[in-house]
Amino acid sequence: MPTPGLYRTIRDDIEGVWNTNWTQPGITVFWRDNDPQPVPDPTSTPHFFRNEVDFGKEDIVAFGGGRHAALRCQYGSVILRCFTSRMIGDEDEALDLLDSAVKMFRSQRLTDGSSNDLSFIGNGSGFDWGPGEDGTWFMRSVLLVFEYRFFG
Repeated sequence: MPTPGLYRTIRDDIEGVWNTNWTQPGITVFWRDNDPQPVPDPTSTPHFFRNEVDFGKEDIVAFGGGRHAALRCQYGSVILRCFTSRMIGDEDEALDLLDSAVKMFRSQRLTDGSSNDLSFIGNGSGFDWGPGEDGTWFMRSVLLVFEYRFFG
């Protein structure tokens, strides 16, 4: 297996924040990957999450130290989507779950094993799709911005 690249490292760090802080083990959570996502049974599952990490622009923040030694910043977002079964779900509970999920990232800053910094302290705005319905599931979502500082 090759050494993880920048984007996979960032994704793994973000999923690590989730796995360390998520306190709702009864709520199923999927992360976007290369496989088709299973959908839980809406008659027995009131809520589930399907989250993903997206990447934006990359900037040079500071020069120094020669080639491949500039301090860079990769910007991106985490999209948290909470799906609620229209058969047994509860909109208030879905909003509370979404709030709990956002709190895990709010004001979060960590240094990973490569001594790079992942921060959710910056500002930004954006939005995902509005509330959606497909007949079985009702969806609410929120977009959180991050920056990842690294040398390269």
